[in-house]
Amino acid sequence: MIRLSLSFVFIFAISNYSSSSDPSFYNGFNNAKWGLGPDAVRQATGAPNWQADASVTKEFPKELNVTSYKSNGDIAGYKAVTTYYFWNNQFFQATVRFNFDDLKKYDFNYNVFRSVNQYYNAIRSKTLVFTSDIFDLLGKKYGTQKPFFKDLDPRASFVELDKYLHRESWNLRYHPYDYYLHIITQSYARWDFPKTRAIFAVAISAPDKRFDYTLSLSSLDLAPKINTVKDSLRMKGL
Repeated sequence: MIRLSLSFVFIFAISNYSSSSDPSFYNGFNNAKWGLGPDAVRQATGAPNWQADASVTKEFPKELNVTSYKSNGDIAGYKAVTTYYFWNNQFFQATVRFNFDDLKKYDFNYNVFRSVNQYYNAIRSKTLVFTSDIFDLLGKKYGTQKPFFKDLDPRASFVELDKYLHRESWNLRYHPYDYYLHIITQSYARWDFPKTRAIFAVAISAPDKRFDYTLSLSSLDLAPKINTVKDSLRMKGL
């Protein structure tokens, strides 16, 4: 199994995409259109616990003038932290990190097969239900366009683990900790719409107590402009 180290800066690999006059394609995130300023986005989204967050913008060059704000609240019926990114006060990206901390604190004994198996099934069930909800909601919002997959389809993220369990179930009854160490999976899906790119990623590593469920949406109009400025800054001094 490959362990995943996530570091998402989603906007900096965006290709050009033609715009559409079709009003059915939503231009923005949670009622806030791309290009709005922070106050307008806060008002449009009704984001609770809104606060400036300079820590996440350290990944951008200071001269790029990227600022960000965080909000804690429910997204799609799930607890989440949403980060709103602005370039020159223009809204260009929202990244939602969903809270599944209950899986980090799950009460189980990793030296007992039944306990580990129950833990695995809890992770599996919660993840697949959540993934189905996200795919369903994105389909209702944007249409039934199929996603691109960089890695495993999130809807099939437990196929290999299921095969491993079926193949090794007898041995694992005597070595449940080995079973626990294999509860690792990763998946990634991307949709390109005329105005918006959506990325949904899941990274699970039970041994590391890591349960990352991330949905990011970004503007396909603003991204090329930001890339141009970023490249110009990088070329200085060459």
